[in-house]
Amino acid sequence: MKNIKFLSTLALFFICCSCNEKGIKEKPKPDGVWKQIGYGNIIELNDTIISVYNISKQDCHLSFKEHVLDFGKVKNYSKDTLTIQHGNDDWLFTRLEELPNFCKNSNELSKDPKHNFQVFWDTFNDHYASFGIKNINWNEVYKQYEPKINENTTDLELYTIFREMIALLNDGHVKMEVPEKIEKEYKNQIEEQQEKYSKLAEFNINKEIAELYVDSLRNYNAGMVRYGLINDNVGYVQINSMLMLADYGLQKDLDLRNFYGQYWKKAEKRKDEIQRQDEVGGINKVLNSIIKELPEAKSYILDLRFNGGGKDAVAINILNHFSNKEKFAYTKKARIEKGFTNPQKIRIIPSKTHFSGNVYLLTSHLTASASEVLVLASLGDTNFKRIGSTTEGIFSSTLDKELPNGWEYELSNEVYQDLKGENYENIGIPVDYQMDYSKNKDNFLDQLSNDLKNKKDRAIELAIELEK
Repeated sequence: MKNIKFLSTLALFFICCSCNEKGIKEKPKPDGVWKQIGYGNIIELNDTIISVYNISKQDCHLSFKEHVLDFGKVKNYSKDTLTIQHGNDDWLFTRLEELPNFCKNSNELSKDPKHNFQVFWDTFNDHYASFGIKNINWNEVYKQYEPKINENTTDLELYTIFREMIALLNDGHVKMEVPEKIEKEYKNQIEEQQEKYSKLAEFNINKEIAELYVDSLRNYNAGMVRYGLINDNVGYVQINSMLMLADYGLQKDLDLRNFYGQYWKKAEKRKDEIQRQDEVGGINKVLNSIIKELPEAKSYILDLRFNGGGKDAVAINILNHFSNKEKFAYTKKARIEKGFTNPQKIRIIPSKTHFSGNVYLLTSHLTASASEVLVLASLGDTNFKRIGSTTEGIFSSTLDKELPNGWEYELSNEVYQDLKGENYENIGIPVDYQMDYSKNKDNFLDQLSNDLKNKKDRAIELAIELEK
């Protein structure tokens, strides 16, 4: 009986010790208030819910409150530091004891035009990465526009001033969204130049090009990816977006308009970070299939001439399928008030299913954003040759912000550099073989249309000739 009592006591002792040890080793949740290094955000974590506050020198207000996966994925944390993975990026945070007072108090100036102008100007002053490259003196811009604003400035007048300031930057990643009524009023007061080619017309041109050269052309997601063989031994892959590549089981024969509507209906139900993985999973699936379906391919043509961007992670995963060695591809850093964050090094990791031969990368001035990231990362690959014209020159991921009055805007706050430290923002990445492609979209598409009338595409012809 004594032995039984002793064993019971001993068992209870070990259970308690085990519980205490578990309690000691168990990591506390990263709940609390954190300030992001760069990017102008303060976040408050409460289990899986995140509250994101936009901050500037004179303003702090709640931007959104959502599930944490709409912001990123908690990667690691300690008592004082937190890392959230957002796509390829690691965002760093330091802990605050509490939410600053000016984030707690309601802002009576939220509708004041001068206050909104000041917040807008401050945000660019602290975070925009390319004033030097673009030769813009932001202090002089302040002196030019601030005196035009007073308490009686209308929404339309304020928006017009913001649009003029944005135009000075000539940056495809700087945008603003306002209520529809204001946007209509703005468009009524200016004469906008109409583009000759709609997105659908552009899509039809790239389809004609693919059909001209590829026998048994295959399509994925309504033509977001087109592929097949040229002359029995050259693989051709046309990738028209770094988005809308997830496999959501949609009908195979949908036209572009119906595909777009049905795709985003499904995509918008997914948390942001999960949807990003959907995109990566989609491109990995289709490229694995392409490489297996085209075993005769001795080389590949990757056509990015119509690709306006999307997700950087998609771009890197495409390159993973055409690289045979793990390596650093490029670095990126974010602007902070007195300089930049420490650079992140982005790596190429070859996919299990990958192609190691010659790759001819076709680019134009429409090749922009995430598709340029692929081109940038390819610079270290000796098996790549670039044909066409310089890319657009807009690399930075967009920093999403909101004014106190609720207007949303985006700016470029990052610098991407190749392994030699070169920055191609605003100038684009040059090619090895130059075509006389126009930087004007309509003129460029005219050039391709005229070539099609003669049953040829000069960039594809050159790639075929080089491979011979």
